[in-house]
Amino acid sequence: MDALRARLTDQAYEEAIRHCTTSILPMHLGERLVNKIFGRNLQSHAAGLLAVLHCEAELGLGDRPTLTQIQEEMGASRTLSAFFALLKVAGFVETIVNAEDRRAKFLAARPPLLDGLKTWLSHHMNCAEIAGFLPDGYAQRLRTDRDFGIAFIAATRPMLERTRAALKQPGAWSWFDNFDCGDRIALALLRAHYSGADLDGDRWFALESRHLAHQLGISHSHLRNVINAAEAEGLVLQNRNSRRLALTPRMLSEVRSFHLGFWSWIAEAVDRVETRKRTVPGHCAA
Repeated sequence: MDALRARLTDQAYEEAIRHCTTSILPMHLGERLVNKIFGRNLQSHAAGLLAVLHCEAELGLGDRPTLTQIQEEMGASRTLSAFFALLKVAGFVETIVNAEDRRAKFLAARPPLLDGLKTWLSHHMNCAEIAGFLPDGYAQRLRTDRDFGIAFIAATRPMLERTRAALKQPGAWSWFDNFDCGDRIALALLRAHYSGADLDGDRWFALESRHLAHQLGISHSHLRNVINAAEAEGLVLQNRNSRRLALTPRMLSEVRSFHLGFWSWIAEAVDRVETRKRTVPGHCAA
């Protein structure tokens, strides 16, 4: 993967990151409730872990997950307890009583959670295909083949762990991800950057911040505070006279590094699915 990333052309990456912004950002626009529930990385990663454990159990690779197990793996308790209670009310998660011990309860991911995750992952898988990490066809398969979807999500535990580790390291993407809806704000900035170049190559762009804040279900002051902090961090430039923004070379470079890593981890998860299909008779993804 490292050799492939080294050979990746600027054009291929730009096509991939442009697809990322134009396919994933629209998933979040107008979804105020979803953004409120999943707008913080702790919660979204905990929901992702539940989906992984759920799919592992579906394949007989582990037991049904419990809230205690997820709390222990994520290193959080009270916050996640309230979060999963909210997921149950919203219809993303259900509780299953343990037939052997009715005091014990398992968690199960419901179709809205799994379908939303598969759609989000399929867009990133498209990016991996555009960048050359995967041959074409896997993203479409993830959207339409239920068995492959379960097998793929079950194979993403290393990807989830590496992503969580990467987001604890310095970098533009991890910096934005620390804020409520920070990843969505970063995607909006990137979309404007890659679609807003002037004819002379000028990368300054306008951002309708009030409209974006409304679509994401966040306050305009929160959005402006994040952008102002990003300017202080050296990730964004602001021309207050023209009310336009530009992304710094540092931000573009660090975003590129994170996403190339993430897309390569998706490709490695596909490899694990294909390896298991070849080595485990009757594997459901066959």
